Amino acid sequence: MAIAKQQSSVNLKQPALKHWILLSILAVIWGSSFILMKKGLEAFTFDQVAALRIFLTFLAVIPVILVKLKDFRRKHLFPTLFVGIIGSAIPAFLFTAAETKIDSAVAGILNSFTPLCTLLIGVVLFGAAFKAQRLVGIIMGLLGAAALIYFSTPPELDGGYLYGGFILLASICYASSINVIKHYLQDMNPILLTAMTFALLGPVFGFYLAGTDVWSRITTHELGWQALGYVTILAVLGTALASAMFFYITQETNPVFASTVTYLQPIVALFWGFLAGEYIGWPHLLGLGMILGGVFLVSKVKD
Repeated sequence: MAIAKQQSSVNLKQPALKHWILLSILAVIWGSSFILMKKGLEAFTFDQVAALRIFLTFLAVIPVILVKLKDFRRKHLFPTLFVGIIGSAIPAFLFTAAETKIDSAVAGILNSFTPLCTLLIGVVLFGAAFKAQRLVGIIMGLLGAAALIYFSTPPELDGGYLYGGFILLASICYASSINVIKHYLQDMNPILLTAMTFALLGPVFGFYLAGTDVWSRITTHELGWQALGYVTILAVLGTALASAMFFYITQETNPVFASTVTYLQPIVALFWGFLAGEYIGWPHLLGLGMILGGVFLVSKVKD
C-alpha cells in the first residue's frame, strides 16, 4: 500500500524530442556494449570483464564523487545501493557469463524483454496503472524481438539457450532497478546517482580483481592491452556516461519508456552485423518495424 501511494506522488512526463534523442544515443552506446564485452572476453574471464567494467567506471567517476559527495542524502543510500547491485553489478556478470556461450548480437536482442519486466514489476509492486495500449506496444516489440532472434544466428546448441536465460534474469534486474530509480531516487541528480552507485561498488570489485590473475593477463596475453582498451571504453562510455543518461531519461519520463532502449539495441547489433558482412533481409526489417512500432505505442500512453 505504501509503495502504491508512492506511485501517485511521482510526476510522470510524456517523452519530448530531447528524450527521444537521448534514447537513440543511449541505444547506440549500449547496443555496441555487447561487442565490447565479447572483445574483452578474448583475453579475460567473464568475471574479470564484469569486475573491470565496474572498477574502471568507479575510477572514471572519482572526480564527480569528490565534488558532489556533499549533496548526497542519507535517505538515498539504500535505494542507490540497490540500483548498484541489482541494476549494475549482477547484470554485468550475467551478460559476460552469457556471452561465453551465445553471440553478442543475440544477447542484445534477448535484452529486449526488459520493458515487459518493467511494466509487470511496476504494476505488481509499485501500483503503476495498467494500460492496454502499453501492453499492446510491449507485446508488439517482443514479437519483433522474437523475429530477430529467429532469423539471427542462434546460440550454441550445448547449453546456449540456458545461457540465454542469464540475459532474461538480467532483464528482471534492470526492470527492478528502473522502478526503484523512478519511485525512490526521482529527486536525485542523475550524475550524482551514477557517481555514488559506483562509489559503493568500485572498491569492492577492485579488491576482487586483486585476487585474480587479471594483471598477468593484461601484460602477458597477446590481446591483453587491446582487451583492456575495449573494457575501458565499455566502462567510460557504456557505463559511466550511459548510466547518467539512462537515469536522467527514467526520472524525466517513465520507467517503461526508459526501458524501451533495449528494443532499439538490436538495431545497433544488426548494424554491426551488416558491417561484418552478415546477411540482413526482409525478416530482419519486419522485426525492426514491429519493435519501433511497439516503442511508439508505449511512449504515447499517458500515465
